[in-house]
Amino acid sequence: MTAPRSMRAAIIFNPESGRLRRLRTIVAATESSAGWQPTLWIPTTDAGPVDGLVDQAVAASVDLVIAAGGDGTVRSVGAALAGRGLPFGIIPVGTANLLARNLGLPLRRLVTATRIAFSGAERPLDVATIDYELADGSEYSHDYFVMAGFGVDADMVTNTVALQKARFGWVAYVMPILRSLQRRPVDTVTYSLDGGATDTATVHSFIVANSGTITAGLRLIPEARLDDGQLDLLTMRSITGRDRSTLVRWLAPFNVPFPTKRMRRTDATAHAANSPGGTFHYAKAAAVSVSLEEPAVMQADGDLLGPVVRARFSVAAGALAVRAPAYDSAAIRAPKRLAIDIT
Repeated sequence: MTAPRSMRAAIIFNPESGRLRRLRTIVAATESSAGWQPTLWIPTTDAGPVDGLVDQAVAASVDLVIAAGGDGTVRSVGAALAGRGLPFGIIPVGTANLLARNLGLPLRRLVTATRIAFSGAERPLDVATIDYELADGSEYSHDYFVMAGFGVDADMVTNTVALQKARFGWVAYVMPILRSLQRRPVDTVTYSLDGGATDTATVHSFIVANSGTITAGLRLIPEARLDDGQLDLLTMRSITGRDRSTLVRWLAPFNVPFPTKRMRRTDATAHAANSPGGTFHYAKAAAVSVSLEEPAVMQADGDLLGPVVRARFSVAAGALAVRAPAYDSAAIRAPKRLAIDIT
C-alpha cells in the first residue's frame, strides 16, 4: 500500500517585510511538528503580477498558500487565489494588516499566527471587486477584502508618510484620519444599490466595505461581515471641528476586531440613528454603482486607484477559504474602548 503523500505549503512573501529570518525558523518548526514537507518560499517582485506567483504555487501541487507581508501582499495573493480551491493562510508581518485585524489574527505573535495559517479553522471569505473608470476614460478592475472608496480612508492612505508608517505602525494613520474628518471638502455623487433607483447626495466620504474595521481598531461599519455575501455602504457628511470629539467617542465602543469580539448594540440602523448629527448613513447591497460630479482619488485596501469618475462594486460570496482563529460565539468578551479624545 502506498503511503499517503505528506502535505506542503507555499508562502508568497514580501522580501522587504520585517521578521522574515525569524519567520523562516518558526515555519520550519511548525511544518516539522505537523509532518508537512518543507515549505515552498516564493518572493514577490516588482517585475510582474502576483498571479504568476500563485500559478507557480498551484503548479507545485501545494495544499495551502500563505501570504506573509502587509496589506498589499495579502490582498494580491488572496485575490489571485480566489476560486482555485486551495485554502488561504495569512501571516501578518506588515504595518496596518487590515484583513488580519478583521479576521482576529494575532499581529505580534508570529508563532501563533503561523500555527493558525497551517492548521486554523477554514471559513468562507467574500471577495469584493471594484470596476472603475478614471477621468481619462481608461477602465480597470481591482479586487479587495476590507474597504474601498473615497474620503477618510483614501485620505488616510494618501497622506500617511511611508517612513512614519514603518516607524510607528498604525499610529501613523491617526492624524491623517483626523485631518480628513475636519478639513476634507464634500463631493456630489449619484449612486444606486443592486441596480435600483438612483439617489444623489453630497458626502464627505463614500465607502463600500466587505468588513468594518479600519486601522487603530476603529470599527466604522459595525454590521459589516466578511462572509455574508453583502457589501456595506457608508456615506458620511462633512465633519465640523466641534463634532470630532463626539464622533471619536461614538466610534470608541466599536473598537473590536472581528470575529473574536463583537459590539453590544443591536444593528446598524440604530447605530446610524445615534450618530452625531446623523453623520453616518448605512445600506447593504450585493452591488453598488456610483458616479461622481468631480473626479476623486479612491483606494482599495490601501492601493490608490487614481481620480475615479465612475465605479461599480460587487462581491463574490465565499470565493476563498481562509484560515482563521476558531470562533466561539459563547466566549465573546465586552468590547474595549479606544483611548483617544479630541478636544
